[in-house]
Amino acid sequence: MADVNDDLSRRLLDEAARILHEVGPSGLSTRKLATAAGTSTMAVYTHFGGKDTLLSALYREGFRRLGARLDEATGADPLSALTAAGRAYRAAALESPSLYTLMFGPPPAGLVLTDDDTSAADATFQPLVDRVEAAVGAGSMTGDPDRIAMHLWVVAHGMVGLELSGRTFADDTDAERSARYDEALLLAAAPFVTPR
Repeated sequence: MADVNDDLSRRLLDEAARILHEVGPSGLSTRKLATAAGTSTMAVYTHFGGKDTLLSALYREGFRRLGARLDEATGADPLSALTAAGRAYRAAALESPSLYTLMFGPPPAGLVLTDDDTSAADATFQPLVDRVEAAVGAGSMTGDPDRIAMHLWVVAHGMVGLELSGRTFADDTDAERSARYDEALLLAAAPFVTPR
């Protein structure tokens, strides 16, 4: 299997995610993908093998992109670092909604998660736990870091899911949706923030 950092591999993954999102797993074929990416079916097989391994590569790529976004999120103190991570989570979802749906929606037929796939997903949750641990260690938050991290993730995930569905906040501007999201993050963290 080819390196997913080369241009053709990225283009194939992006097109596959788009097709999957638009028409579902039954509409994703190597021929359709090759046509959408402007290449041959042989290139798809060379880079990813069959459809099942392509789905697995899409899943891991989604978490790789999310992890990269989270790694870029920094702050001057533990609480601002948590806020930055929350915003990075939303940004990653909005940049790749098709991959986000694959990562967190019902798994399509043919996607059988391996230990590597599960590890890729788990690796993106750990930075949130680490940031919460830093906030607890600095005295900015109180509580069990794992439980706090799960609570914060559930709220962020719920808000992103509502936004991506287009059924809620659809009439808001992007700035208004961003403000709603930030408010939800703030309210989610509030029970754990240590009073000053």
